[in-house]
Amino acid sequence: MEKTILDYLVLIKRRLWLIAIFVILSCVTTYIVSDNVVKPVYSASSQLLVNHISAKQGSNNLNDVNTSLNLVESYKQILTSPKIMDAVVATHPEFGLTQQKLAEKLQIKSSDKSQVIGLTFEAGSYPQAAAVVNAVTQKFVQTVPGLMELNNVKILNEADPQANPDPINGNPLMNIAISFLVSLMIALGTIVFLESINGTLRSEKEADADIGIPVIASIPVIRKKDVDGAAGNSKERVGERKYAAIE
Repeated sequence: MEKTILDYLVLIKRRLWLIAIFVILSCVTTYIVSDNVVKPVYSASSQLLVNHISAKQGSNNLNDVNTSLNLVESYKQILTSPKIMDAVVATHPEFGLTQQKLAEKLQIKSSDKSQVIGLTFEAGSYPQAAAVVNAVTQKFVQTVPGLMELNNVKILNEADPQANPDPINGNPLMNIAISFLVSLMIALGTIVFLESINGTLRSEKEADADIGIPVIASIPVIRKKDVDGAAGNSKERVGERKYAAIE
């Protein structure tokens, strides 16, 4: 028998308590895990601009652009090189990072045919992430002229230490909202699935539709209290029988 929307609504209403318990437990568990287990992670970013290399000021020919684009790949390698990493670690011991750890956590990205290099660093607090990525950016700009004998790199954008962004791994309220939606869908899906594989006939209508034979009679549910009540009414107490005298 095909289920209608009304049938499913009745089913959900009948199992509403089970759905509510599952959703509440899921949300409470998510809150506890988010607040006590998951540590927030913050991300800070900065950008470097690789300018054109030209002997003539104001020149912007295709060769200059191609040369700058080729230098971008070299600069990306230099950014995570021990020379830059060691210099940052030595200058800022308060970061508590080693050269290897700093190189692993620093993310360097650039788009194709773009002269912009993006730097991203993640830490347990945003001020620390901003301080580290800005320190690497500044140290690179200071080191490149002496290393490459070129002065064509400028800071396009630095991370704002005063900003107050949300952690990138989500906040507790967002996690709870996601948990609510996911647990609700799982609970509804589970109930509908169990109902679809349940072959119990609950009404004359279902029996007629599934078996194809008209229902002649049905046996109602007899509760124990109904049986006890009927038995009690049929009993006669001693002294309650009425007698008729014949004269």
